[in-house]
Amino acid sequence: MTLDDMTALLAGRLGQRSDINQMIYREIQQAQRALEKTPPYPWFLQAVATVDSDATTQILPDDFIELIEDIIYIRKPTNSTEYYNRSFLVYGAYLEHVTMEPGFGVPKNFYIIGSFVGMTPAPDQSYTFDIPYYKRDVPLTNGSSENLWSTKAEDLLVAEAGWHVARNIRDNEAATLFGQDRAEARRRIAQETTSRLESMRRAVIGSGEDALLGQVHWEAGHQ
Repeated sequence: MTLDDMTALLAGRLGQRSDINQMIYREIQQAQRALEKTPPYPWFLQAVATVDSDATTQILPDDFIELIEDIIYIRKPTNSTEYYNRSFLVYGAYLEHVTMEPGFGVPKNFYIIGSFVGMTPAPDQSYTFDIPYYKRDVPLTNGSSENLWSTKAEDLLVAEAGWHVARNIRDNEAATLFGQDRAEARRRIAQETTSRLESMRRAVIGSGEDALLGQVHWEAGHQ
């Protein structure tokens, strides 16, 4: 749905109000910003950044929120055309628990400071790293704009914004209904996210790989 579509839907649920469109616009945009600051995150914000680097520290993607797992994967040496049969795993750790190994080698640990990720030991050559992470979606900037939230979770954006708008205009009955819609939308997204993780787990077990995939209690994180 476009921003205009969601605005019209929300205005209709508030009794065909036509005088608060700008408030609805702003609340839908704010709903996205708020949801992207509150973990855990939905499946459709998952992304992978592929980086070729021999540096001890690397800049994280501009749209980075947080890592999906505390693991970064080394797929191959940059100058090689062949990928490793089994990727090297670089494990995350708090800085005070990381052993700063002297010299160079295949990185074993990483730590994050601000917008940078550091590797230890320092890479002995340029490697191709895969960094699975949750990303911020592009914002809804005008009436005809769409993004992942508006196509995958438009019910949550409408309910979240509607709850705030109803409170702003002191419509307690509508606020209660939008609150129920919020809860239902969160349950739906939680179920989708959990289902996808379960599918990934079955695929990993079936392939014989040893991996840990955590449950994402998406609904609980947005109470």
